[in-house]
Amino acid sequence: MEELIKRAKKIKAILTDVDGILTDGKVNFFVTPEGKIDEFKSFNTQDGIAIMLCRGAGIICGIITGRRHPTTVERARNLGYKYIYQGFLTKTGPLKDILAREGLSAEEVAYIGDDITDMPLLKRVGFAATVPNALDCVKECSHYVTKRAGGDGAYREIIDFILNAQGKLAPQIEQMDQSEWKAGPKAEMEIITSQEGIA
Repeated sequence: MEELIKRAKKIKAILTDVDGILTDGKVNFFVTPEGKIDEFKSFNTQDGIAIMLCRGAGIICGIITGRRHPTTVERARNLGYKYIYQGFLTKTGPLKDILAREGLSAEEVAYIGDDITDMPLLKRVGFAATVPNALDCVKECSHYVTKRAGGDGAYREIIDFILNAQGKLAPQIEQMDQSEWKAGPKAEMEIITSQEGIA
């Protein structure tokens, strides 16, 4: 646990996959009135507050996902994510890009994922996290496995752990008690889309 707290204290950016982390991993398809196939995703409101807490703590948040869908983009925009890379099944490029843009080292980044496409990042970052129903090989290369499931507050659990380790959660809760809390400003979101992934 001490080693985990040490890792969490260094984190300046938190990056995540979407399906299986911010959602329960199920993709729900439906037919539109025009006869087209579309999908919808369910997100957790507690995870949404986590982004606001990160903004208040000055931590950068980003998404790297293999799928491309406007629902994810709008969710990210509404909450104030700084980066969204969509359509990237190969995720090392986006990580390198964010490190270069922000002047960060890999050990200053947390990444959360649950499948084999996430493993290259989990092996590189300073704080690698996953969820209980992730593949065993993913758990093996992660530093932290959440108690809560993806789409059911797992993301919030990780954010709370990191902010607690840095002493940045309690001051925000105290501000809420005094009705003075304001999340930090929303970043202007960068949307980078690849055709590699799943539409």
